[in-house]
Amino acid sequence: MERIFTRKWMNVLEVLALAVAMATITFSAATTAAAAPKTLVFACEAEPSQLDPHISNTWNTFRILTHMFESFVAEDLTKDKVDRAPIVPALATSWTVSKDGKTYTFTLRKGVKFHDGTPWNAQAAKFNLDRMTNPNFQYFSKISAGKMGWMWGDLDRYEVVDEYTFRIILKQPNSEFLSRLTEGGTGAPVMVSPESVKKWGNDDVTNHPVGTGPFKFVERVYGEKIVLEKNPNYWDPKRIPKIDRWIIRGMNEVATRELVLQNGEVDIIATPSPDSVEFLASKGFRIVKGPVPTIYVLWLNFNEPYFKDVRVRQAVAMAIDRVGMAKYLKRGLAEPAYGILNFAGPGYDPKFRDYPYDPLKAKKLLADAGFPNGFETRMDWTLGGGGDVNTQLDAEWIQRDLAKIGIKVKIELFDNNTYWDMMGKGMRDGTGFMSVSWGETTFFWLDIVISKAALPPNGYNSGYYDNPKIDDLLSKARSALTERDQVKYLREIQDIIAKDAAFIPYFTSVQVYAMNPKVKGFILGPQHWHDFTQVTKEE
Repeated sequence: MERIFTRKWMNVLEVLALAVAMATITFSAATTAAAAPKTLVFACEAEPSQLDPHISNTWNTFRILTHMFESFVAEDLTKDKVDRAPIVPALATSWTVSKDGKTYTFTLRKGVKFHDGTPWNAQAAKFNLDRMTNPNFQYFSKISAGKMGWMWGDLDRYEVVDEYTFRIILKQPNSEFLSRLTEGGTGAPVMVSPESVKKWGNDDVTNHPVGTGPFKFVERVYGEKIVLEKNPNYWDPKRIPKIDRWIIRGMNEVATRELVLQNGEVDIIATPSPDSVEFLASKGFRIVKGPVPTIYVLWLNFNEPYFKDVRVRQAVAMAIDRVGMAKYLKRGLAEPAYGILNFAGPGYDPKFRDYPYDPLKAKKLLADAGFPNGFETRMDWTLGGGGDVNTQLDAEWIQRDLAKIGIKVKIELFDNNTYWDMMGKGMRDGTGFMSVSWGETTFFWLDIVISKAALPPNGYNSGYYDNPKIDDLLSKARSALTERDQVKYLREIQDIIAKDAAFIPYFTSVQVYAMNPKVKGFILGPQHWHDFTQVTKEE
């Protein structure tokens, strides 16, 4: 199998040896921290991106941001064994919605201050909306506006009613508006301290993040750690953190995460290898796992000549053994995926099927399209982000399956943040495939991925798929007044995407964490991010 490694990537054994050596050098402080009962050390799957929530990327980053920043409403993630987290008051204590579904009037919580002492009020809310949406505002973030069309695309206007009342008016009803206020991963509609932006400017506020949440920012050492501390003055006494300090370390290599957990250098790791779960459990580590609203999808590059023919795209879908990937590569910690509507999201239908695994028919489709001997292309891939593990092996599985029908694929690997920057710019010439995991409890991610409005640089329609029916159906789904109508439009979208073979889903993963048994109170809610305020560590 042919691979290209960017940034002088070495072979796997050299990378692992280097990671272990670096762990010995750099994790001595983490060992001490992990031994402290009031300090929790958490190893995640990749270096987080920007800590400015209005321009941040990835679930991996929002895991952290959601503890520092808040919106008008929030998800209650303190409960497990629920299909969907309930929406609860946060920086607004209550709200009303007009009969036509277009106007939301929020009564804001009094007495709340940002971590720097700036008061939370309607003027602070306006500052944040201006920053995300108003091109004439001094601190307008063009990057945020491009990323967050999924949130503010239906926005008409907003206004300060009085010091503690703020109103948002939409152009059309949006049945998911409140739910979307709780989401993140591609920008986040949360509130930052106006004074922090004024002091540090749009470019540097990412290094000085100031919110109202239960944790406060302490420091970031790029490539090593992010440190947060308890906010003892947090407005909700039930969610004042039970730990004093939370250290987050990004580690791409799953073997390194597993090693530092076993050595006691960290307390929790995200996403151990499927091959290691039983072993870690046998060593006394607690394994917490459960379903997550996600889907792994291949983007196909419509600018490449061979992918302009739907038969070629259909051949790709038929060539990938999705059942085998889930059963053997993921050791049963995944289920094959067949439609663009993800598990636990609106409209999801577990019985939906797009294309069967049929390499013989796939080869015939390629021949009919004029490629009897296949063709060569490139697959850009990431080493992984939130919820990802062994992603190189995923790429190699797909590479092997496509080779069976004559499509020869070179794999080029990138770190997660570089990869997301590339996706935002659109696939480069010569690249046929890219892939990430996505999917949410709302369908906002479809606005970011499959719509014409999300063509680069305004979103992550990175393969340049352009079908005018999609934007119309997405708008109808957002404005649907009943769940039945919403599902109807979403399933029409799913049928179109499947017919066009525009995106190829391949599996839905199970979310897995491994932790020291002294760690208590970790709850795996139905989301990509979790509430660490309830976590304790026994002495």
